[in-house]
Amino acid sequence: MRLRFLLISLLVLAAKISAQTPVHKVFLNTIVQDEKGKKMQAIVAVYKYTGPAFEDPSGIGVETKKEAARFTPKLPNMQGISDTSYAYIFFGALQSRNDLKGYTLMLIGNNQRSYNKPALLWIDKNHNLDLSDDGAPDTFASSANEKDITLINPSNKNAKYTINLSRFSFSYNSKYLGMLDDFYKENSGKKKFVGALYSFKEMRLNTIAGDLKFENDSFRIGLKDVNCNGLYNDEGIDQIIVGDYQTYVLPDNPINVNLQSNKTWFERNGKRFYVNFIEPLGAYMSIQEDKNAKTKSSLVLGSKLKKFKFLSTDKPPKKISIKKYKKKPLYIYVWRFDQAGFTEDTAALRIIARDYADRIQLITLNYGEKPTELKSFNQRNLINWFIGQSTQKINESLFLDQFPLGLLMGKRLKIKQVKISPADLLNLLKNQQI
Repeated sequence: MRLRFLLISLLVLAAKISAQTPVHKVFLNTIVQDEKGKKMQAIVAVYKYTGPAFEDPSGIGVETKKEAARFTPKLPNMQGISDTSYAYIFFGALQSRNDLKGYTLMLIGNNQRSYNKPALLWIDKNHNLDLSDDGAPDTFASSANEKDITLINPSNKNAKYTINLSRFSFSYNSKYLGMLDDFYKENSGKKKFVGALYSFKEMRLNTIAGDLKFENDSFRIGLKDVNCNGLYNDEGIDQIIVGDYQTYVLPDNPINVNLQSNKTWFERNGKRFYVNFIEPLGAYMSIQEDKNAKTKSSLVLGSKLKKFKFLSTDKPPKKISIKKYKKKPLYIYVWRFDQAGFTEDTAALRIIARDYADRIQLITLNYGEKPTELKSFNQRNLINWFIGQSTQKINESLFLDQFPLGLLMGKRLKIKQVKISPADLLNLLKNQQI
């Protein structure tokens, strides 16, 4: 009996040891964007200076009859400045103060975008609402394309948040600029909005990433400082984003940081990884694979593909249901122009479409390009297969984590093979295995 108990104990211990995997330290040293942030096209709205008292911006865009709070900052010496405006930069490290909660004040001199007079930016970098003690102003020349502004968290001097400011060109989409003008003029209270052309485009440099080579897979992990306070491990607020290896724009698949409950995990290529630690300043994070976890984000062989509709590149585009292709084998190929192996894959697709159309249906779904660009690509290269448009929602339903993605379906859209390349599919067809 004792021997049997000892053997069982040893087996359990061996199973636990075998399930343990090494901890991977991922250094985050690259500024990236995420899909959601890229689409925002937010601006730092600029207002005309009209007097010593400033109106708090917290009510912008909010329907309320309550009058906005006012505060009076100390201004710098602005002798020789002919045109004075101001703006508020969102900075989440300032949520605890009373006046101008969550924002940094920026005073702008010479904001008329003159060629011979650069704009001067006085920024309250020490967050005391005194613009006279922050040193010389930053210069933004009319010919400048952009400027980075870095703010320091007053509670942690090592925690920094950077925003990239740029201007709209005078030839920018006038309809879009008009929409911005209408919105801010209607929702700015008593503040006098100077117009989108004289405001700043805002890009928050609050997502950093690093790459991990794991077994036969490589991918990029990003950390997003959602509340823009210079810290990357705020529970339930900051986010982890996983994307393709070395990609600059990470997909819109955020996972909230939840380290205290040990629930911060993500799945990649049928494997689940737990996040053990995030360095507060975002220098690195530690992750570990859980070999015992039953993954949820993967397609199951033999099951039916989840139904979806995609768009054609026609003008206007047509909605096409994937159910239309259930009568015989189907190959779905989701792709982008900038993916690895693009030339080789298109060559194999051309042969499949030319020689095996009687045995397999072929759909290619592009993600990220405009319909006009796809039609031009189609015409220039005499493409002989169908090109449709994928979406983030379709990508998620296919559990796409890296471009390209090839899926082989049998009849009735039953999943036969996941992550099969066009070259591999061509070999199967040549060998009469489909």
